[in-house]
Amino acid sequence: MSRRSARTRFVARLVTARLRGRPHTLSHLVTARCNGSCRTCLWRDPERGELDTREVEWLYREAGRAGFAQVVVWGGEPLLRQDLPELLLAAHRAGLSTTLITNGWFLAERWPDLAGCVDTLILSLDDVGDAHDRLRGLTGLYGRLEAFATGLARDPRRPLLLVNAVLSRLNPGALARVAPVVRRWGAGLYFCPMETGEMTSAGFVGRREDLALPADDLRAAALEAAALKTAGYPILTTRPYLELLARDPDVRDYVCRAPRALVTVEADGAIRDCLHTDRPLAQVRDLRDSGARLADVLSLPRRRRLVRSEPQVS
Repeated sequence: MSRRSARTRFVARLVTARLRGRPHTLSHLVTARCNGSCRTCLWRDPERGELDTREVEWLYREAGRAGFAQVVVWGGEPLLRQDLPELLLAAHRAGLSTTLITNGWFLAERWPDLAGCVDTLILSLDDVGDAHDRLRGLTGLYGRLEAFATGLARDPRRPLLLVNAVLSRLNPGALARVAPVVRRWGAGLYFCPMETGEMTSAGFVGRREDLALPADDLRAAALEAAALKTAGYPILTTRPYLELLARDPDVRDYVCRAPRALVTVEADGAIRDCLHTDRPLAQVRDLRDSGARLADVLSLPRRRRLVRSEPQVS
């Protein structure tokens, strides 16, 4: 299928999902294993189990039947899964567009098997040169990314290329250093403040709060991103959100609508309730073994309450 026809199919499914009031994105933490050691990461857990190949294929088929438009595959480091090409092909067969988020360490050696399976590729880049290597705990990582992204420009099966930068106390001023690199790669750049914890039944549990950008620094980053966008750098973060961060870096006025848009499945198959991460909505294995459907989860009273709540992010 050509990139244009794949894009047309994606847009059609996206519009249909929105008109039906259904989520359009399956966010799948396909593994919690990782070869990096980022201090800002909340997800690395080498002891955590993960769904096997057949279980993931079932999940993607179910997402396709339920009308999802895309699957976003992340981790951990997804390329540690040797069956990743098979999983992405299963997603395509289910009618899903595929987005892969990776630190990029294994891309050069794995790309021959992945090319054509990935519609959107998101590379993590928190700084440039040795600074990025130190943040990720992987000496030589930046050089690998540079070589891969440069070579990708000549690949006829090149996916849409995006870059994400996570902002924290560990990389102040990183956007000004990363933006020229991303423009040279012919990619788009977006950023996010690091996540500092999670919501549980007992309330918010902080895990990395000491590394979060102070409010004044986050405000400065938003203003810097807006200036870079005006100067023609490929900043994808919207101006309204940048204006909100500059005005209120604690984003007290921001209403999170993620539950309307996506369903998150963790490495072990738990379907996440983002307000009660210790109480999953369901388990993929249980659904599959009982003959239930992923679509059944969308009508659960707890999920309906989650969607209606549209919780504020603080």
